[in-house]
Amino acid sequence: MKLLIPISFILLVVLASCKKDEETQEPIRDVTEQAAADKDALLEFLQSHTYNYEDFEVDNPTATIAIEIDTLTDANSDKIPLIDWVQERQINVYTNDGNVIPHTLYYLVARQGVGAQPAVVDSTYVAYEGSLLNGTVFDQRQSPIWFDLLQSIKGFREGVTAFKSGTYTVNEDNTVNFKNYGQGVLFIPSGMGYFSSTQAKIPAYSPLVFKISLFITKESDHDQDGILTKNEFDNNNDGTPDDTDEDGIPDYLDQD
Repeated sequence: MKLLIPISFILLVVLASCKKDEETQEPIRDVTEQAAADKDALLEFLQSHTYNYEDFEVDNPTATIAIEIDTLTDANSDKIPLIDWVQERQINVYTNDGNVIPHTLYYLVARQGVGAQPAVVDSTYVAYEGSLLNGTVFDQRQSPIWFDLLQSIKGFREGVTAFKSGTYTVNEDNTVNFKNYGQGVLFIPSGMGYFSSTQAKIPAYSPLVFKISLFITKESDHDQDGILTKNEFDNNNDGTPDDTDEDGIPDYLDQD
């Protein structure tokens, strides 16, 4: 025996469910207030953690050293905290309603590198590990990959510019030896990450930690017009790509 359910009843159930979801969904937080909360969370993390800085004190440009972050407890209680190692930059975040909200990006340089320093629009050959403040790793690339910085979150592309690439030699079997490449850690507020968006392993409003190794920097010319992207991207510093001829196509993608 088949039980027929009126379509009107189904619609009522769907609408009631949607209304319930809307009522329980958290309103998007204020950007300024969240920037302050993220800064507090990052400062607390930097004051209570350290890293293996001793391993980087030996001048060995060919050494492969992994950055290890740990709490300032027990055997690490006498070590220097991250807060004494990091530098900071104030970076403007432009909201959809036209407001400009300054955010604090912290970065730690374990090894500076000796090569080219990328712009925020360049292509980089990097290895990285992304994690939350609680240590949960949400993404990692142990073998380096090419990364167009324009395709990354703002905090990552801004932070990578603090480092320089290294040098390399190619062996007869086409393997590559890198040395003197930049290494460090980025500590990114959520406003320069995914903010209110939830990703696979990243809850909304999560500050992010990225360990990075920068091997190669390649200057980009996205529209292949002979003008480097960094020279036609945001020359008026308004936070948006330039569109000189106002044709709806940003200059860095506009061959004319």
